[in-house]
Amino acid sequence: MTMLYPIVFETEESGAVSAYVPGLPVYAAADSQAKAERAIRAVLAEYLDEHPDTPSGARVRVARVSDRGKPRISVVGVAALVGAKRSDAKAQASRANGRLGGRPPKNVTKRTIRTKASG
Repeated sequence: MTMLYPIVFETEESGAVSAYVPGLPVYAAADSQAKAERAIRAVLAEYLDEHPDTPSGARVRVARVSDRGKPRISVVGVAALVGAKRSDAKAQASRANGRLGGRPPKNVTKRTIRTKASG
């Protein structure tokens, strides 16, 4: 089974990069992003070797801030980070089709079934 653990990277004013895993006592720091990634992977691997059944207690969400007029903030899932872009037409179709999402409704056509005549 694959487990997913969110990792947060923060660059300090000094240029050092800190990394941590929300929900777990796993921290690392280094002087570059690449070194911080290697360090946090090593620390997380050690932690999980010692505590193999420890799930992360973190629930990751993203704050989306609209920049039109008065700022409006909504909390959305992490899929927003990968930039799920939709056209206005697809969004409208999604609302119209309900659970079908942006897929257009299927045209139902009646098929003619041919059978061999027994003789």
